[in-house]
Amino acid sequence: MDTAKDYDDRDDEREAPASTDEPSLIPEDAFEKDLPEGTLGAEEELWLTDPRSLKLAGGAQEILARAPKGHYTGELIDCEIEANTGIHEEPSQVLEDLVSRRRYLLEQTERLGRVLGTSGTHPIGDWREQEIIDQPHYRRLEDKLGWLIRRNNTFALHTHYAVHGREKAIYMYNRLREYVPHMLALSVNSPFWQGELTDMQSSRILIFSRSMHRAGLPDPLNSWNDYADYVDYVQRSGAIKKLGEIWWDIRPAPQIGTVELRACDAQTEPWRTEALLALTAALCDVLSEEYESGEKRLIRPTREIEENKWSAQRYGMEGDFIDHDSHESVAARKVLTGWLKDLESRTKWNLSTVARILDVPTGADRQLEVYRETNSTHDVARDIAERTRSSIED
Repeated sequence: MDTAKDYDDRDDEREAPASTDEPSLIPEDAFEKDLPEGTLGAEEELWLTDPRSLKLAGGAQEILARAPKGHYTGELIDCEIEANTGIHEEPSQVLEDLVSRRRYLLEQTERLGRVLGTSGTHPIGDWREQEIIDQPHYRRLEDKLGWLIRRNNTFALHTHYAVHGREKAIYMYNRLREYVPHMLALSVNSPFWQGELTDMQSSRILIFSRSMHRAGLPDPLNSWNDYADYVDYVQRSGAIKKLGEIWWDIRPAPQIGTVELRACDAQTEPWRTEALLALTAALCDVLSEEYESGEKRLIRPTREIEENKWSAQRYGMEGDFIDHDSHESVAARKVLTGWLKDLESRTKWNLSTVARILDVPTGADRQLEVYRETNSTHDVARDIAERTRSSIED
């Protein structure tokens, strides 16, 4: 079975045009593929550390050299590796894929004398010590973005939902933007950066999506042509050579035929990942039905959504969200609880694991608890690695 990343790799091999006669980065059959609508996939980014110091350490390229084709890809730095699932109908099937890939990585990291873990950032990882992998794509980004790209040792979870129809994909993209704060609040797992407590529940968002252009919360698009014109704009100018260089929190993925949600921190425990996959499926099902029924909703402006995204980044589920209609502040946890109940009433998916996220401390809370008990970011990193291992073995 093709994986979502297999399609991405085909995109990665395609260079930006040397002239205006070269083909677009957008395939001609975008959102017209045979991929069944509503099928799911995911990508998660994990880190490798030295077992003694627990600092980030290389080895990803050595693992990739012998790994099953399509299951993993390299990211910017040699201490990071991305696991990619196949295409599935159920969140539980996607999770099985991710867990099996983690098991393989656990074996390989032990063979190399490395420790495997995952969280939105590494608590003590120093970007100055990381080696950018020797591939033309990443060397080009290093040349263009310099210090910004070199310091980007962040780790995310990306979920995919297959869509048929270009205008439908754009409608779902526009609507999904409103729920970036919700997905982030439920997934915060990165309160530390470079060994420092940041006062953020998600410092990954601070480092990645708030520092680089073509990242973060995107503006709404008026139509498919609006999106295609933008891709043409950045492609013909030479600003990008791959669609993957558009790093929005929500983005169309025409090379696969999905909308991609990129708002979540990487999750240490797989059950949290399954919850976010189920939430992706439920939310996208509802938005798909909106489009098909003709009962389309208002598209919210970026400036309003950003207020709630900031709250999620700073406070996780303990902050306030602004109601878009009344303009009043509402406790984020109350908003999320009501949102979950609404989705449960409108979809077929079992969202009990999402309810569990609401009932237990977040990944960021767990890291902060360890830090309060030990006053050591080193111990925080160790706890994440131990929980990554135990979640695979359970």
